Amino acid sequence: DLLGPGSKVFAMTSSGSHRVLPSYGPVGCAKAALEYHVKHLAVELSRRGIAVNAIQAGVTDTPALRRIPGHEEMLSFAQARNPGGRITTPDDVARTIALL
Repeated sequence: DLLGPGSKVFAMTSSGSHRVLPSYGPVGCAKAALEYHVKHLAVELSRRGIAVNAIQAGVTDTPALRRIPGHEEMLSFAQARNPGGRITTPDDVARTIALL
């Protein structure tokens, strides 16, 4: 069973769900709705032993990010704030989710 006891559901969200970011309005609204849906699903599916979580990985270098106007500035800002001085990659996110 795809959603049997012990299953886990993950949704990818972003800080744009609760912060106003230039050129991010439609995505931010969708992410806010996604987070609210995750809250409902977490309660509803917990009765069946299914965990539901939203993951906010921060600025991650993906093809989707590169379609956002101003993504270069986002990447530079994120790299400067990262203690390791690097950009988060999809592989970083995948390894973290695998731990959960």
